[in-house]
Amino acid sequence: MNLHERKETAVHHAMALSGGFFGMYALMIRSATFGSSETSNLIYLVVAGLSGSLHSFLIRLGALVCYIAGIVFATLMPKILKKPDFRYISIGIDILACLMLAQLPEELDPVLALYPMFFATAVQWLAFTGAAGYNSATIFSTNNLRQCFASLSEYLYEKKPEQKHKCAFYAGTLLCFHLGVIYCWGSLRFFGVQSIYACLPLLALPLAMLVLNEERHPAIFKLFALSRFSLKGAHAPSAERF
Repeated sequence: MNLHERKETAVHHAMALSGGFFGMYALMIRSATFGSSETSNLIYLVVAGLSGSLHSFLIRLGALVCYIAGIVFATLMPKILKKPDFRYISIGIDILACLMLAQLPEELDPVLALYPMFFATAVQWLAFTGAAGYNSATIFSTNNLRQCFASLSEYLYEKKPEQKHKCAFYAGTLLCFHLGVIYCWGSLRFFGVQSIYACLPLLALPLAMLVLNEERHPAIFKLFALSRFSLKGAHAPSAERF
């Protein structure tokens, strides 16, 4: 793993901290509503339509629109901006979402209250698609879990070093994601809705890492890139995202 790949991997893993925080916050504060993906929302959207609940249908539809808007925004803006690193914009949108979420009362409809998160996490998903040749989301875990244990199984069976490297990458993403979950859990015990402010330091970390020179600050990048498991030149890109 060269210096550039190590930095990209470290930034990706650091970004997964906020992904875990967002997921935990949404589930605990907003009636077990997951604000980082659309699977459950799409199912409930269909259920609302079939049951004739227009109010619920419109709120769910609004959440879908927010998520789609985030995808469209994150797809087109890098093409329009061309030079600027879109990851900075994604982190800025996450910070803005945190500030908005903190102002929304706990009694507000849980799906409606997560509109800023639906947009922000959709943008984050496309801005942080992976690193070191691997596709990996920082906002949910299903594919990361599959890739981690599939590559571990292959390594134990075939002993190929690139599978060890791949397993370490996805394990790092899972670890950081769930460290974010734990950190959020502790914040929620003391601050409730306002605990979303505690996510701001987690967003500051990858932002700082994007700015820092990897050669001058190697320790933090080695830590987040799980460098002791990295193998020079080991690549096993995956086409899967979710």
